[in-house]
Amino acid sequence: MPPIDPKSTALVIVDPQNDFLSEGGAVWDLVGDQVVEHDVVSKLRQLVSAANKAGVRVFYSPHYYDKEYEAWQNNNFIDTVMFTRKMFSRGAWGAEFHPDLVPADDVVQCGPHKNLSGFHTSDIDIQLRKRGIDTILLCGMSANLCVESHLRDAEERGYEVIVINDATAGPGPDAYQAALTNYGFIAHESITAAEALKRLT
Repeated sequence: MPPIDPKSTALVIVDPQNDFLSEGGAVWDLVGDQVVEHDVVSKLRQLVSAANKAGVRVFYSPHYYDKEYEAWQNNNFIDTVMFTRKMFSRGAWGAEFHPDLVPADDVVQCGPHKNLSGFHTSDIDIQLRKRGIDTILLCGMSANLCVESHLRDAEERGYEVIVINDATAGPGPDAYQAALTNYGFIAHESITAAEALKRLT
């Protein structure tokens, strides 16, 4: 495996927010079992710490909604699920970062993505490129939706993406397995958190 260059590599964590990662979150009933089984929060915390020590910059790509719940039309299935549950409502507890993942001052908090990928509806692309980033360590929530969408769009834009495939979870084992299959086809690499931590150190 090639070494990680901290000058051109970023750790990108998608949606590290209570609605996904905390009991009582808007979709905890859908993803909670896997979040616990995969020990997602602990792995994300370890990855942030290792990235900081390695000099790899950390980026958060969060998800927020304001007035979209009433304004948007022709919503797809996942939008309907999120809107019905008022997921990621800005200013509410569910949209806050998980207490173990509250970003330090040096974490780049990208603008909120409104669709599944931040590369369409936020500033993540310019935030990465202006810092000379060409390689992304990608993890967060959720496996087959926002993480996979970030992966696809980053690859289409010429980034090298290494997915950390167990620092995520999906809405059920079938969804998670579908994500793993697609990671294998799309990403430059699909590795575990343990492997990523070893690479970072």
